[in-house]
Amino acid sequence: MREKIISRTIISLILLIVVEPILLLLGYKIEALVFAILVLIYLAFVIITNNMRIRYMLIKKKKAIICANIDNSELVKLYYGTFVYKNIIKRIYKIIKRNFATTCVSKKFGEQFIILYKYDQKNEIVSIINKINKEIQHALDDDFFTISLSFGIQICDNKDYETNENKAVIACNGAKKQELNLYSFYNIQDTENELREKQILLKLIKALKNNEFEVYFQPKYDFSLKKIVGSEALVRLVQNGEIVKADEFIDIAEKYGFTVFLDRYVFKETCKKICELKKANIEFNTISINVSRSTLCEEEAINYYVDTLEKCGLNKKDIELEVTERSEDSFHKVGEKIHKLSKVFNVSLDDFGVGNSSLSMLMENSIKTIKIDRHFVIDDSPEGRKILNNIIKLIKELGFNIVAEGVETEEQKKYLESKGCHVIQGYYYSKPLTFEEFKKLLENGGIQNGS
Repeated sequence: MREKIISRTIISLILLIVVEPILLLLGYKIEALVFAILVLIYLAFVIITNNMRIRYMLIKKKKAIICANIDNSELVKLYYGTFVYKNIIKRIYKIIKRNFATTCVSKKFGEQFIILYKYDQKNEIVSIINKINKEIQHALDDDFFTISLSFGIQICDNKDYETNENKAVIACNGAKKQELNLYSFYNIQDTENELREKQILLKLIKALKNNEFEVYFQPKYDFSLKKIVGSEALVRLVQNGEIVKADEFIDIAEKYGFTVFLDRYVFKETCKKICELKKANIEFNTISINVSRSTLCEEEAINYYVDTLEKCGLNKKDIELEVTERSEDSFHKVGEKIHKLSKVFNVSLDDFGVGNSSLSMLMENSIKTIKIDRHFVIDDSPEGRKILNNIIKLIKELGFNIVAEGVETEEQKKYLESKGCHVIQGYYYSKPLTFEEFKKLLENGGIQNGS
């Protein structure tokens, strides 16, 4: 719209300049002052009429608030660097402003952009969104990296602006979770999901303060040696005497960074339990503890683990750290942390095969053990067995120790043994045990049904 005002003003000036000589030829003389006044009056008329037209459009048209956010912003910042990243944000903002008319108001907060847009049909919004992303990719992409935005759209209701803006932000968060979907229109389910997640997060924080989390221990059994060769410390939320399934809260804990606090709790509690085993002269093998990528990326995490280990008087043989693969952090960034941790702890790679950087992580020589994810163990299809065979073969050729997790049946156990994988973890040998149950198992020499 602004471009139209400027173009009409220029055309008007040209017409007036052309008209004056014509009037002179016809015998009409216009004084310079009068001519200037006429030009100003005409310009004022053009601006006023156009402003009236815009105001009419603003009243008549429907309104939508659009929230746009850079996908994988931390990864983009890591790839390009902070200085280039700031320029990328500025260029994106210019592209957004250029594609929306003056019937919109736009602003930006960091890498988030908010647009108030007046429209006739919803497909107008979708068309502009698609056009913006194409322009961004054409202007900013290189041979190795693609930059894109996710959009959340809230069709304005009679509620206040802030409420509508929050809904657009929620819709944008929803769009980020959807594969191959650039935008998402807000719906009530988005708010319900957001509220449910926040309620669960508050419950987790409260549960940690009230010591409602407990550490359970699941043995790792070597059938060739016929003995327990290790165990894994697993966190359980126990409320009103019942265990809350980890599936109900672990994803939310990871999303909001709560795993950092949970990891520290499990580590500290496990160290205490190991001290109890040593004090009671109960023999045990290395106990492994999960460490999320969120914890690895926290600068003080390594110092905390090392300090806690030293305060408890424990050593490298007592604890192994299992690094999970669920994060999108770069291999280089995580690899540096793993290398530092390996100087104090043995390190294993958990959930192998389902993360984002499995093959890259195999190049990290600080890792000693690979745990094959249960999805490959329980898949008994011909294709699944071929994949499992090749995974075992690759791990053995590279010289890593192998543990298969999630083993539940005799058939799975025998198949793994036949392929040279003798160490298993799963319900076939033992479910996760309370500390008292675990102590009794160790005292009994690891005798368990199915062993």
